[in-house]
Amino acid sequence: MTLRPRPGSKGTSRARAWDDSDRRSTLLNVGFGLAIVASLLLLVIAWGVSWYSDHLAPAATVNGQSVSKDAYVKAVDVNSFRADYQKSRIRTLLSANHIRPSDAETRTAIIDQRVAQIDTLTLEQLVDGMVQADLASKQGVSVTDADVDAKIKEEATTPELRHAWLIAVTPEIKTGETVATDEAKAAAKAKADQALVDLKAGKAWEEVAKAVSTDTTKGQGGDLGFIDKDSSLEGAYLDALQAVALNTPTAVLEGSDGTYRIGRVTEVIAAAEDTAYLTKVADAGISTDDFRAAIRRDVTRARLNEAILAPFLVPGLQREVSQIKLEVSASETGPKAVKTRHILYSPNDDPNAASTLGADDPAWTKAKADADAAYAKIKADPTLFDSIARAESDEGAAKTSGGKLPYFSQSDSIDQAFADAIFADGLKAGQVLAPVKSSFGWHVIQVLYYPPTADFAKSLKADLDSGKVTFADAARDYSDASSSSKGGETGWVAKGQLSADLEKAIFAAPVGKVSDPVLVGTTGTYLLYVSKEETRELSSDQKATIEATVFADWYAEQKGTYTITRDSSITGATAG
Repeated sequence: MTLRPRPGSKGTSRARAWDDSDRRSTLLNVGFGLAIVASLLLLVIAWGVSWYSDHLAPAATVNGQSVSKDAYVKAVDVNSFRADYQKSRIRTLLSANHIRPSDAETRTAIIDQRVAQIDTLTLEQLVDGMVQADLASKQGVSVTDADVDAKIKEEATTPELRHAWLIAVTPEIKTGETVATDEAKAAAKAKADQALVDLKAGKAWEEVAKAVSTDTTKGQGGDLGFIDKDSSLEGAYLDALQAVALNTPTAVLEGSDGTYRIGRVTEVIAAAEDTAYLTKVADAGISTDDFRAAIRRDVTRARLNEAILAPFLVPGLQREVSQIKLEVSASETGPKAVKTRHILYSPNDDPNAASTLGADDPAWTKAKADADAAYAKIKADPTLFDSIARAESDEGAAKTSGGKLPYFSQSDSIDQAFADAIFADGLKAGQVLAPVKSSFGWHVIQVLYYPPTADFAKSLKADLDSGKVTFADAARDYSDASSSSKGGETGWVAKGQLSADLEKAIFAAPVGKVSDPVLVGTTGTYLLYVSKEETRELSSDQKATIEATVFADWYAEQKGTYTITRDSSITGATAG
Protein backbone atom coordinates (compact mmCIF):
# COMPACT_ATOMS: atom_id res chain seq x y z
CA MET A 1 0.00 0.00 0.00
CA THR A 2 1.31 3.34 -1.00
CA LEU A 3 1.18 6.14 1.48
CA ARG A 4 0.34 9.54 0.06
CA PRO A 5 0.88 12.74 1.88
CA ARG A 6 -2.13 15.04 2.48
CA PRO A 7 -1.71 18.04 0.36
CA GLY A 8 -1.49 21.33 2.25
CA SER A 9 -1.86 19.82 5.74
CA LYS A 10 1.12 21.64 7.28
CA GLY A 11 0.15 25.06 5.95
CA THR A 12 -3.41 24.61 7.12
CA SER A 13 -2.34 23.92 10.70
CA ARG A 14 -0.26 27.05 10.74
CA ALA A 15 -3.15 29.08 9.37
CA ARG A 16 -5.49 27.66 11.92
CA ALA A 17 -2.99 28.50 14.68
CA TRP A 18 -2.78 32.07 13.42
CA ASP A 19 -6.58 32.24 13.15
CA ASP A 20 -7.04 31.00 16.71
CA SER A 21 -4.48 33.51 18.00
CA ASP A 22 -6.14 36.40 16.18
CA ARG A 23 -9.54 35.34 17.39
CA ARG A 24 -8.37 35.17 20.99
CA SER A 25 -6.67 38.55 20.73
CA THR A 26 -9.71 40.10 19.17
CA LEU A 27 -12.01 38.62 21.77
CA LEU A 28 -9.71 39.80 24.54
CA ASN A 29 -9.61 43.29 23.09
CA VAL A 30 -13.36 43.37 22.66
CA GLY A 31 -13.88 42.05 26.20
CA PHE A 32 -11.45 44.58 27.64
CA GLY A 33 -13.21 47.34 25.72
CA LEU A 34 -16.58 46.20 26.95
CA ALA A 35 -15.26 46.09 30.52
CA ILE A 36 -14.00 49.64 30.17
CA VAL A 37 -17.36 50.73 28.75
CA ALA A 38 -19.17 48.92 31.54
CA SER A 39 -16.94 50.51 34.15
CA LEU A 40 -17.47 53.92 32.64
CA LEU A 41 -21.18 53.25 32.49
CA LEU A 42 -21.17 52.25 36.17
CA LEU A 43 -19.24 55.39 37.03
CA VAL A 44 -21.74 57.48 35.08
CA ILE A 45 -24.62 55.72 36.83
CA ALA A 46 -22.96 56.16 40.24
CA TRP A 47 -22.31 59.81 39.48
CA GLY A 48 -25.89 60.21 38.33
CA VAL A 49 -27.25 58.53 41.43
CA SER A 50 -24.99 60.67 43.61
CA TRP A 51 -25.96 63.85 41.74
CA TYR A 52 -29.64 62.94 41.99
CA SER A 53 -29.26 62.22 45.70
CA ASP A 54 -27.48 65.52 46.28
CA HIS A 55 -29.72 67.69 44.10
CA LEU A 56 -33.03 66.18 43.01
CA ALA A 57 -33.83 63.54 45.63
CA PRO A 58 -36.51 64.74 48.05
CA ALA A 59 -35.32 66.25 51.31
CA ALA A 60 -38.96 66.05 52.39
CA THR A 61 -42.41 65.41 50.98
CA VAL A 62 -45.77 66.89 51.87
CA ASN A 63 -48.75 64.87 50.66
CA GLY A 64 -46.47 63.42 47.97
CA GLN A 65 -45.12 66.79 46.81
CA SER A 66 -41.34 66.93 47.10
CA VAL A 67 -38.86 69.44 48.47
CA SER A 68 -35.63 68.79 46.54
CA LYS A 69 -32.19 68.68 48.11
CA ASP A 70 -31.22 71.62 45.89
CA ALA A 71 -34.08 73.70 47.30
CA TYR A 72 -33.06 72.67 50.80
CA VAL A 73 -29.39 73.66 50.29
CA LYS A 74 -30.42 77.03 48.84
CA ALA A 75 -32.73 77.66 51.81
CA VAL A 76 -29.88 76.86 54.21
CA ASP A 77 -27.73 79.42 52.42
CA VAL A 78 -30.47 82.05 52.75
CA ASN A 79 -30.87 81.35 56.47
CA SER A 80 -27.12 81.51 57.02
CA PHE A 81 -26.93 84.89 55.31
CA ARG A 82 -29.86 86.28 57.31
CA ALA A 83 -28.30 85.09 60.57
CA ASP A 84 -24.93 86.64 59.74
CA TYR A 85 -26.60 89.91 58.73
CA GLN A 86 -28.59 90.11 61.98
CA LYS A 87 -25.49 89.48 64.07
CA SER A 88 -23.58 92.13 62.13
CA ARG A 89 -26.34 94.64 62.84
CA ILE A 90 -26.26 93.79 66.56
CA ARG A 91 -22.49 94.34 66.66
CA THR A 92 -22.89 97.72 64.93
CA LEU A 93 -25.58 98.84 67.37
CA LEU A 94 -23.55 97.68 70.35
CA SER A 95 -20.40 99.47 69.25
CA ALA A 96 -22.44 102.69 68.91
CA ASN A 97 -24.03 102.18 72.35
CA HIS A 98 -27.40 102.04 70.64
CA ILE A 99 -28.40 98.73 72.19
CA ARG A 100 -28.19 97.49 75.74
CA PRO A 101 -25.46 94.85 76.24
CA SER A 102 -28.03 92.51 77.81
CA ASP A 103 -30.27 92.80 74.72
CA ALA A 104 -27.27 92.25 72.42
CA GLU A 105 -26.23 89.17 74.34
CA THR A 106 -29.75 87.74 74.40
CA ARG A 107 -30.39 88.30 70.71
CA THR A 108 -27.00 86.92 69.66
CA ALA A 109 -27.57 83.82 71.79
CA ILE A 110 -30.94 83.22 70.13
CA ILE A 111 -29.41 83.54 66.66
CA ASP A 112 -26.54 81.20 67.58
CA GLN A 113 -29.00 78.64 68.88
CA ARG A 114 -30.89 78.73 65.59
CA VAL A 115 -27.68 78.47 63.57
CA ALA A 116 -26.71 75.38 65.57
CA GLN A 117 -29.95 73.75 64.38
CA ILE A 118 -30.00 75.32 60.94
CA ASP A 119 -30.31 72.01 59.04
CA THR A 120 -33.43 70.75 60.80
CA LEU A 121 -34.97 74.21 61.20
CA THR A 122 -34.54 74.99 57.50
CA LEU A 123 -36.09 71.72 56.42
CA GLU A 124 -39.05 72.31 58.72
CA GLN A 125 -39.44 75.83 57.33
CA LEU A 126 -39.72 74.34 53.84
CA VAL A 127 -42.25 71.78 55.04
CA ASP A 128 -44.23 74.49 56.84
CA GLY A 129 -44.00 76.67 53.77
CA MET A 130 -45.77 74.04 51.68
CA VAL A 131 -48.38 73.28 54.35
CA GLN A 132 -49.07 76.96 55.08
CA ALA A 133 -49.32 77.86 51.40
CA ASP A 134 -52.01 75.21 51.05
CA LEU A 135 -53.81 76.34 54.21
CA ALA A 136 -53.58 79.99 53.15
CA SER A 137 -55.27 79.14 49.88
CA LYS A 138 -58.07 77.37 51.73
CA GLN A 139 -58.46 80.35 54.08
CA GLY A 140 -58.56 82.86 51.24
CA VAL A 141 -55.22 84.36 52.28
CA SER A 142 -52.95 85.65 49.50
CA VAL A 143 -49.48 87.19 49.43
CA THR A 144 -48.53 89.69 46.72
CA ASP A 145 -45.13 90.74 45.40
CA ALA A 146 -45.71 94.07 47.12
CA ASP A 147 -46.11 92.23 50.43
CA VAL A 148 -42.77 90.52 49.86
CA ASP A 149 -41.14 93.85 48.96
CA ALA A 150 -42.47 95.39 52.17
CA LYS A 151 -41.10 92.52 54.24
CA ILE A 152 -37.67 92.81 52.62
CA LYS A 153 -37.66 96.54 53.38
CA GLU A 154 -38.62 95.82 57.00
CA GLU A 155 -35.81 93.29 57.31
CA ALA A 156 -33.33 95.77 55.87
CA THR A 157 -34.40 98.48 58.32
CA THR A 158 -32.95 99.10 61.76
CA PRO A 159 -35.97 99.90 63.98
CA GLU A 160 -36.44 103.22 65.70
CA LEU A 161 -34.27 103.52 68.82
CA ARG A 162 -35.34 105.27 72.02
CA HIS A 163 -33.19 106.33 74.95
CA ALA A 164 -35.28 105.02 77.83
CA TRP A 165 -35.34 105.59 81.59
CA LEU A 166 -36.93 103.55 84.35
CA ILE A 167 -38.26 103.92 87.86
CA ALA A 168 -39.49 100.58 89.19
CA VAL A 169 -41.04 99.71 92.54
CA THR A 170 -41.33 96.01 93.31
CA PRO A 171 -43.57 94.97 96.23
CA GLU A 172 -41.57 93.65 99.16
CA ILE A 173 -41.74 89.90 99.74
CA LYS A 174 -41.17 88.97 103.34
CA THR A 175 -38.68 86.30 104.40
CA GLY A 176 -40.14 82.85 103.98
CA GLU A 177 -42.82 83.98 101.50
CA THR A 178 -42.89 83.54 97.74
CA VAL A 179 -45.48 86.15 96.79
CA ALA A 180 -46.17 89.67 97.95
CA THR A 181 -49.15 90.34 100.19
CA ASP A 182 -51.93 92.73 99.19
CA GLU A 183 -50.59 95.19 101.74
CA ALA A 184 -47.11 95.05 100.18
CA LYS A 185 -48.59 95.60 96.72
CA ALA A 186 -50.58 98.60 97.95
CA ALA A 187 -47.47 100.10 99.58
CA ALA A 188 -45.46 99.69 96.35
CA LYS A 189 -48.23 101.25 94.28
CA ALA A 190 -48.46 104.21 96.65
CA LYS A 191 -44.69 104.70 96.45
CA ALA A 192 -44.78 104.68 92.64
CA ASP A 193 -47.75 107.06 92.56
CA GLN A 194 -45.89 109.52 94.79
CA ALA A 195 -42.81 109.27 92.57
CA LEU A 196 -44.94 110.25 89.57
CA VAL A 197 -46.36 113.21 91.51
CA ASP A 198 -42.82 114.32 92.36
CA LEU A 199 -41.71 114.05 88.73
CA LYS A 200 -44.64 116.10 87.48
CA ALA A 201 -43.84 118.70 90.16
CA GLY A 202 -40.41 119.16 88.59
CA LYS A 203 -38.22 116.91 90.70
CA ALA A 204 -35.20 115.56 88.77
CA TRP A 205 -35.71 112.09 87.32
CA GLU A 206 -32.32 110.85 88.48
CA GLU A 207 -33.00 112.03 92.02
CA VAL A 208 -36.35 110.25 92.22
CA ALA A 209 -34.95 107.07 90.65
CA LYS A 210 -32.09 106.85 93.13
CA ALA A 211 -34.43 107.44 96.06
CA VAL A 212 -37.35 105.21 95.04
CA SER A 213 -36.47 102.66 92.36
CA THR A 214 -35.82 99.03 93.26
CA ASP A 215 -34.35 98.27 89.83
CA THR A 216 -30.62 97.68 89.36
CA THR A 217 -30.50 100.83 87.20
CA LYS A 218 -31.18 103.12 90.18
CA GLY A 219 -27.43 103.71 90.58
CA GLN A 220 -27.31 105.43 87.19
CA GLY A 221 -30.54 107.33 87.78
CA GLY A 222 -32.69 104.75 86.00
CA ASP A 223 -30.86 105.05 82.66
CA LEU A 224 -31.71 102.00 80.53
CA GLY A 225 -29.84 103.12 77.43
CA PHE A 226 -31.31 102.72 73.96
CA ILE A 227 -34.12 100.25 73.38
CA ASP A 228 -36.23 99.24 70.39
CA LYS A 229 -39.57 97.50 69.90
CA ASP A 230 -37.96 94.08 70.43
CA SER A 231 -36.13 94.85 73.67
CA SER A 232 -36.48 92.37 76.53
CA LEU A 233 -38.60 94.61 78.76
CA GLU A 234 -41.94 93.93 80.45
CA GLY A 235 -44.69 94.12 77.83
CA ALA A 236 -46.91 96.96 79.08
CA TYR A 237 -43.87 99.06 79.97
CA LEU A 238 -42.24 98.51 76.56
CA ASP A 239 -45.47 99.44 74.78
CA ALA A 240 -45.71 102.64 76.83
CA LEU A 241 -42.13 103.62 75.97
CA GLN A 242 -42.84 103.16 72.27
CA ALA A 243 -45.80 105.57 72.49
CA VAL A 244 -44.74 108.20 75.05
CA ALA A 245 -43.75 111.73 74.01
CA LEU A 246 -40.21 112.94 74.58
CA ASN A 247 -39.31 113.94 78.15
CA THR A 248 -42.79 113.06 79.44
CA PRO A 249 -43.20 110.41 82.15
CA THR A 250 -45.58 107.55 81.49
CA ALA A 251 -48.37 106.67 83.88
CA VAL A 252 -47.62 104.20 86.66
CA LEU A 253 -47.79 100.81 84.95
CA GLU A 254 -48.42 97.56 86.78
CA GLY A 255 -46.52 94.80 85.01
CA SER A 256 -47.48 91.16 84.68
CA ASP A 257 -44.67 90.49 87.18
CA GLY A 258 -46.33 92.69 89.82
CA THR A 259 -43.78 95.51 89.60
CA TYR A 260 -44.94 99.13 89.23
CA ARG A 261 -43.01 101.12 86.60
CA ILE A 262 -42.70 104.65 85.31
CA GLY A 263 -40.79 105.36 82.09
CA ARG A 264 -39.64 108.23 79.95
CA VAL A 265 -37.78 108.74 76.66
CA THR A 266 -35.19 111.51 76.19
CA GLU A 267 -33.94 110.83 72.64
CA VAL A 268 -35.26 109.14 69.51
CA ILE A 269 -33.12 107.83 66.63
CA ALA A 270 -35.24 107.31 63.53
CA ALA A 271 -35.44 103.97 61.79
CA ALA A 272 -32.81 103.56 59.04
CA GLU A 273 -33.02 101.37 55.93
CA ASP A 274 -29.96 99.58 54.55
CA THR A 275 -30.43 100.40 50.86
CA ALA A 276 -27.61 98.01 49.92
CA TYR A 277 -29.35 95.03 51.53
CA LEU A 278 -30.25 93.19 48.32
CA THR A 279 -26.77 93.87 46.94
CA LYS A 280 -25.35 92.11 49.99
CA VAL A 281 -27.71 89.21 49.33
CA ALA A 282 -26.38 88.91 45.77
CA ASP A 283 -22.76 89.27 46.94
CA ALA A 284 -23.36 86.25 49.20
CA GLY A 285 -24.12 84.18 46.08
CA ILE A 286 -27.86 83.97 46.75
CA SER A 287 -30.26 84.40 43.86
CA THR A 288 -33.03 86.95 44.13
CA ASP A 289 -35.66 84.26 43.44
CA ASP A 290 -34.40 82.03 46.26
CA PHE A 291 -34.28 84.95 48.68
CA ARG A 292 -37.76 86.16 47.80
CA ALA A 293 -39.12 82.62 48.14
CA ALA A 294 -37.85 82.51 51.73
CA ILE A 295 -39.37 85.92 52.48
CA ARG A 296 -42.66 84.85 50.91
CA ARG A 297 -42.84 81.88 53.28
CA ASP A 298 -42.43 84.25 56.22
CA VAL A 299 -45.14 86.59 54.95
CA THR A 300 -47.51 83.71 54.26
CA ARG A 301 -47.18 82.48 57.84
CA ALA A 302 -47.75 86.00 59.19
CA ARG A 303 -50.84 86.57 57.02
CA LEU A 304 -52.25 83.17 57.92
CA ASN A 305 -51.62 83.89 61.59
CA GLU A 306 -53.51 87.18 61.29
CA ALA A 307 -56.45 85.51 59.57
CA ILE A 308 -56.81 82.79 62.21
CA LEU A 309 -56.42 85.23 65.11
CA ALA A 310 -58.79 87.89 63.76
CA PRO A 311 -62.07 86.36 65.04
CA PHE A 312 -60.59 85.98 68.54
CA LEU A 313 -59.30 89.56 68.90
CA VAL A 314 -62.58 91.41 68.42
CA PRO A 315 -65.02 92.04 71.26
CA GLY A 316 -66.84 88.81 71.99
CA LEU A 317 -68.76 86.79 74.51
CA GLN A 318 -66.86 86.26 77.75
CA ARG A 319 -67.70 84.52 81.01
CA GLU A 320 -66.68 85.41 84.54
CA VAL A 321 -65.64 82.10 86.07
CA SER A 322 -64.61 80.53 89.35
CA GLN A 323 -63.29 76.99 89.41
CA ILE A 324 -62.51 74.07 91.66
CA LYS A 325 -59.96 71.76 90.07
CA LEU A 326 -59.35 68.26 91.44
CA GLU A 327 -56.17 67.01 89.80
CA VAL A 328 -55.87 63.65 88.08
CA SER A 329 -53.32 61.35 89.73
CA ALA A 330 -52.07 57.87 88.87
CA SER A 331 -51.81 57.14 92.61
CA GLU A 332 -55.58 57.48 92.97
CA THR A 333 -55.96 53.84 91.97
CA GLY A 334 -53.21 52.59 94.32
CA PRO A 335 -53.78 50.72 97.60
CA LYS A 336 -55.30 52.85 100.40
CA ALA A 337 -55.00 56.00 98.28
CA VAL A 338 -55.81 59.23 100.08
CA LYS A 339 -55.71 62.97 99.31
CA THR A 340 -54.28 65.11 102.13
CA ARG A 341 -52.88 68.51 103.00
CA HIS A 342 -50.31 69.38 105.63
CA ILE A 343 -48.44 72.11 107.45
CA LEU A 344 -44.75 71.41 108.04
CA TYR A 345 -42.77 72.81 110.97
CA SER A 346 -39.10 71.99 110.49
CA PRO A 347 -36.32 72.55 113.02
CA ASN A 348 -34.68 75.88 112.17
CA ASP A 349 -37.29 76.17 109.35
CA ASP A 350 -35.07 73.97 107.16
CA PRO A 351 -36.65 70.67 106.00
CA ASN A 352 -33.50 69.57 104.16
CA ALA A 353 -31.29 69.79 107.24
CA ALA A 354 -33.75 68.29 109.71
CA SER A 355 -32.42 64.75 109.38
CA THR A 356 -28.90 65.91 110.36
CA LEU A 357 -30.00 67.21 113.77
CA GLY A 358 -30.00 65.09 116.88
CA ALA A 359 -33.36 64.21 118.40
CA ASP A 360 -32.52 66.28 121.51
CA ASP A 361 -31.68 69.43 119.54
CA PRO A 362 -33.74 72.38 120.89
CA ALA A 363 -34.86 73.17 117.32
CA TRP A 364 -36.93 69.97 117.32
CA THR A 365 -38.62 71.06 120.54
CA LYS A 366 -39.55 74.43 119.05
CA ALA A 367 -40.85 72.82 115.84
CA LYS A 368 -43.05 70.50 117.95
CA ALA A 369 -44.38 73.44 119.97
CA ASP A 370 -45.24 75.34 116.78
CA ALA A 371 -47.04 72.29 115.37
CA ASP A 372 -48.99 71.78 118.59
CA ALA A 373 -50.08 75.43 118.59
CA ALA A 374 -51.27 75.22 114.97
CA TYR A 375 -53.07 71.95 115.65
CA ALA A 376 -54.96 73.53 118.56
CA LYS A 377 -56.06 76.47 116.41
CA ILE A 378 -57.20 74.23 113.57
CA LYS A 379 -59.08 71.85 115.88
CA ALA A 380 -60.99 74.86 117.17
CA ASP A 381 -61.58 76.27 113.65
CA PRO A 382 -60.76 73.96 110.70
CA THR A 383 -61.26 76.83 108.22
CA LEU A 384 -57.92 78.23 109.39
CA PHE A 385 -55.93 75.36 107.88
CA ASP A 386 -55.35 77.05 104.51
CA SER A 387 -54.26 80.42 105.87
CA ILE A 388 -51.95 78.88 108.48
CA ALA A 389 -50.39 76.61 105.84
CA ARG A 390 -49.69 79.53 103.49
CA ALA A 391 -48.29 81.70 106.29
CA GLU A 392 -46.33 79.23 108.40
CA SER A 393 -45.51 75.99 106.58
CA ASP A 394 -41.83 75.29 105.88
CA GLU A 395 -42.76 73.46 102.68
CA GLY A 396 -42.10 76.08 99.99
CA ALA A 397 -45.02 75.05 97.77
CA ALA A 398 -47.49 75.62 100.61
CA LYS A 399 -47.35 79.37 100.00
CA THR A 400 -49.35 78.82 96.80
CA SER A 401 -50.97 75.41 97.39
CA GLY A 402 -52.17 75.85 100.95
CA GLY A 403 -50.34 72.64 101.82
CA LYS A 404 -52.36 70.39 99.48
CA LEU A 405 -50.55 67.22 98.42
CA PRO A 406 -51.28 64.88 95.50
CA TYR A 407 -52.89 61.52 96.08
CA PHE A 408 -50.59 59.14 97.91
CA SER A 409 -51.00 55.37 98.00
CA GLN A 410 -49.04 52.64 99.75
CA SER A 411 -47.23 52.06 96.46
CA ASP A 412 -45.58 55.50 96.64
CA SER A 413 -42.19 56.11 98.21
CA ILE A 414 -42.81 58.65 100.98
CA ASP A 415 -41.48 59.20 104.49
CA GLN A 416 -42.46 56.15 106.55
CA ALA A 417 -43.75 58.07 109.56
CA PHE A 418 -45.88 60.27 107.29
CA ALA A 419 -47.16 57.16 105.47
CA ASP A 420 -48.04 55.38 108.72
CA ALA A 421 -50.10 58.41 109.74
CA ILE A 422 -52.13 58.89 106.53
CA PHE A 423 -52.69 55.18 105.81
CA ALA A 424 -53.87 54.34 109.35
CA ASP A 425 -57.14 52.45 109.56
CA GLY A 426 -60.31 54.24 110.63
CA LEU A 427 -59.49 57.73 109.36
CA LYS A 428 -62.31 59.84 107.93
CA ALA A 429 -62.45 62.60 105.34
CA GLY A 430 -61.94 65.97 106.97
CA GLN A 431 -60.13 64.56 110.00
CA VAL A 432 -57.18 66.58 111.35
CA LEU A 433 -54.39 64.40 112.75
CA ALA A 434 -52.33 65.22 115.81
CA PRO A 435 -48.79 66.39 114.90
CA VAL A 436 -46.66 63.68 113.30
CA LYS A 437 -42.85 63.68 113.32
CA SER A 438 -41.07 62.76 110.08
CA SER A 439 -37.50 63.11 108.92
CA PHE A 440 -38.40 66.61 107.68
CA GLY A 441 -40.08 67.99 110.79
CA TRP A 442 -43.45 67.99 112.54
CA HIS A 443 -46.57 67.80 110.35
CA VAL A 444 -50.14 68.86 111.01
CA ILE A 445 -52.12 66.73 108.53
CA GLN A 446 -55.71 66.79 107.35
CA VAL A 447 -57.37 64.00 105.40
CA LEU A 448 -59.21 65.69 102.55
CA TYR A 449 -60.96 62.85 100.75
CA TYR A 450 -60.65 59.33 99.38
CA PRO A 451 -61.06 58.11 95.80
CA PRO A 452 -62.74 57.96 93.46
CA THR A 453 -62.43 61.66 92.78
CA ALA A 454 -65.58 61.58 90.64
CA ASP A 455 -67.64 60.52 93.66
CA PHE A 456 -66.10 63.22 95.86
CA ALA A 457 -66.80 65.83 93.16
CA LYS A 458 -70.46 64.78 93.08
CA SER A 459 -70.78 65.04 96.86
CA LEU A 460 -69.05 68.44 96.83
CA LYS A 461 -71.45 69.61 94.12
CA ALA A 462 -74.38 68.54 96.34
CA ASP A 463 -72.94 70.46 99.30
CA LEU A 464 -72.50 73.55 97.13
CA ASP A 465 -76.05 73.33 95.76
CA SER A 466 -77.51 72.94 99.24
CA GLY A 467 -75.52 75.85 100.64
CA LYS A 468 -73.68 73.63 103.11
CA VAL A 469 -70.43 75.16 101.87
CA THR A 470 -69.67 78.23 99.74
CA PHE A 471 -67.86 77.94 96.44
CA ALA A 472 -65.04 80.16 97.71
CA ASP A 473 -64.48 78.02 100.81
CA ALA A 474 -64.61 74.79 98.81
CA ALA A 475 -62.08 76.15 96.30
CA ARG A 476 -59.80 77.28 99.14
CA ASP A 477 -59.85 73.89 100.82
CA TYR A 478 -60.00 71.45 97.89
CA SER A 479 -58.97 73.08 94.60
CA ASP A 480 -55.54 72.24 93.19
CA ALA A 481 -55.61 75.31 90.93
CA SER A 482 -53.50 78.34 91.77
CA SER A 483 -56.74 80.33 92.05
CA SER A 484 -57.61 78.45 95.27
CA SER A 485 -56.13 81.30 97.32
CA LYS A 486 -58.71 83.62 95.72
CA GLY A 487 -61.67 81.34 96.31
CA GLY A 488 -61.32 79.85 92.84
CA GLU A 489 -61.79 83.17 91.02
CA THR A 490 -60.39 82.83 87.51
CA GLY A 491 -61.78 86.09 86.16
CA TRP A 492 -63.16 86.77 82.71
CA VAL A 493 -62.53 84.06 80.14
CA ALA A 494 -62.63 84.69 76.40
CA LYS A 495 -62.68 82.12 73.65
CA GLY A 496 -59.17 81.09 72.64
CA GLN A 497 -57.72 81.95 76.05
CA LEU A 498 -57.67 78.47 77.60
CA SER A 499 -57.25 74.91 76.37
CA ALA A 500 -60.01 73.77 74.03
CA ASP A 501 -61.37 71.17 76.48
CA LEU A 502 -61.57 73.60 79.41
CA GLU A 503 -62.99 76.38 77.24
CA LYS A 504 -65.71 74.02 76.00
CA ALA A 505 -66.61 73.10 79.58
CA ILE A 506 -66.74 76.75 80.69
CA PHE A 507 -68.98 77.89 77.84
CA ALA A 508 -71.25 74.87 78.32
CA ALA A 509 -71.68 75.51 82.07
CA PRO A 510 -74.91 77.11 83.33
CA VAL A 511 -74.82 80.76 84.36
CA GLY A 512 -75.51 81.47 88.02
CA LYS A 513 -75.17 77.89 89.32
CA VAL A 514 -72.47 75.31 89.91
CA SER A 515 -71.81 73.01 86.97
CA ASP A 516 -71.87 69.25 87.19
CA PRO A 517 -68.40 67.75 87.63
CA VAL A 518 -66.61 67.58 84.28
CA LEU A 519 -63.41 65.71 83.47
CA VAL A 520 -61.25 67.96 81.31
CA GLY A 521 -58.72 66.00 79.25
CA THR A 522 -56.10 64.49 81.51
CA THR A 523 -55.75 67.54 83.76
CA GLY A 524 -58.50 67.05 86.31
CA THR A 525 -62.14 67.11 87.31
CA TYR A 526 -63.66 70.60 87.46
CA LEU A 527 -66.60 72.23 89.17
CA LEU A 528 -67.31 75.57 87.50
CA TYR A 529 -69.33 78.56 88.57
CA VAL A 530 -70.12 81.13 85.89
CA SER A 531 -71.35 84.31 87.57
CA LYS A 532 -71.74 86.55 84.49
CA GLU A 533 -71.76 86.49 80.70
CA GLU A 534 -71.07 89.63 78.65
CA THR A 535 -69.73 90.83 75.32
CA ARG A 536 -66.42 92.46 76.25
CA GLU A 537 -63.17 93.82 74.88
CA LEU A 538 -60.09 91.72 75.54
CA SER A 539 -57.76 92.77 78.33
CA SER A 540 -54.07 93.15 77.47
CA ASP A 541 -53.31 89.88 79.29
CA GLN A 542 -56.07 88.03 77.43
CA LYS A 543 -54.85 89.38 74.10
CA ALA A 544 -51.25 88.36 74.84
CA THR A 545 -52.34 84.83 75.78
CA ILE A 546 -54.50 84.43 72.68
CA GLU A 547 -51.79 85.76 70.37
CA ALA A 548 -49.29 83.34 71.90
CA THR A 549 -51.40 80.20 71.69
CA VAL A 550 -54.34 80.26 69.27
CA PHE A 551 -52.48 80.08 65.96
CA ALA A 552 -49.87 77.63 67.27
CA ASP A 553 -52.57 75.25 68.53
CA TRP A 554 -54.64 75.59 65.36
CA TYR A 555 -51.66 75.07 63.07
CA ALA A 556 -50.39 72.02 64.98
CA GLU A 557 -53.79 70.40 64.54
CA GLN A 558 -53.95 71.27 60.83
CA LYS A 559 -50.38 70.15 60.14
CA GLY A 560 -51.15 66.79 61.69
CA THR A 561 -53.60 66.06 58.86
CA TYR A 562 -50.80 66.18 56.24
CA THR A 563 -48.64 63.21 55.30
CA ILE A 564 -45.06 64.39 55.74
CA THR A 565 -41.73 62.63 55.30
CA ARG A 566 -38.27 63.99 56.02
CA ASP A 567 -34.81 62.82 54.96
CA SER A 568 -33.32 60.98 57.94
CA SER A 569 -29.81 62.16 57.00
CA ILE A 570 -30.98 65.68 57.84
CA THR A 571 -33.30 65.15 60.78
CA GLY A 572 -32.82 61.60 61.99
CA ALA A 573 -36.53 60.96 61.41
CA THR A 574 -38.48 60.03 58.28
CA ALA A 575 -42.05 60.86 59.20
CA GLY A 576 -43.82 63.79 60.77
